[in-house]
Amino acid sequence: MAAVLCAGLTGCSEDRLAGVCDVVLDGSGSSEPKTGFDAEQRVRAQLPRQLFQAGCRTVTFEPITGASRSAYCTADDVDLDPDAAGNLDRPALRNTRRGLAVQRAGELLGCVRTDQREVPGSDVLGGLWRAAEERPTGGAGYHLIVFSDFMATDPKGGDHPLNLYEDDLSTPEKRRAIIERLAADKRIPNLSGVRLVTIGYGTLQGRDPVAFPAFDAFWKELLKDKAHCPVEPKKV
Repeated sequence: MAAVLCAGLTGCSEDRLAGVCDVVLDGSGSSEPKTGFDAEQRVRAQLPRQLFQAGCRTVTFEPITGASRSAYCTADDVDLDPDAAGNLDRPALRNTRRGLAVQRAGELLGCVRTDQREVPGSDVLGGLWRAAEERPTGGAGYHLIVFSDFMATDPKGGDHPLNLYEDDLSTPEKRRAIIERLAADKRIPNLSGVRLVTIGYGTLQGRDPVAFPAFDAFWKELLKDKAHCPVEPKKV
């Protein structure tokens, strides 16, 4: 009865989604059995639920390549709650639009893997930087959903490329030295206020009880102290 009465009143409005979800996609290890991280499978399995839980209206996309800040591949934004006239099953519409977001994410991953202009590698910080540049103004909620194992490699990283397959993270001092170099090179984005979700984080290193704690400590220190991110990365 309330819905019927509402339909006949002027000025009656329904709840609408708000805010932005930026989906950051690491194509470097996608579908590679040796890494154990299949980005496409994770996107299909988890992106719809993450978007639903975040309650954001707009979905944007960023690629992670070997040189993410200058990547060529892009994907169009998706409006999860578009305006529409007449009787409308809005939950069904939103569900359909979340499916479109999954499709766009898959297309972006496909582009990253096949476009010969893209630099091979996994410049995670560059992908996060691109996302930080897309932060909405006006205080709208900003959710950063990152599909990556965070095993960063950026062969185009200037004088101090990051390669977590080879870099020594064994002591706090060595980890701090790498972080300070990245900060001095202005390669760490400002993620203050971002609501971070990491999917695939530590997939490879998590199998090693010795390597994972150092890997985890590196990223937690970098994201908290230098990127000012209020949410720690975690395995999802």
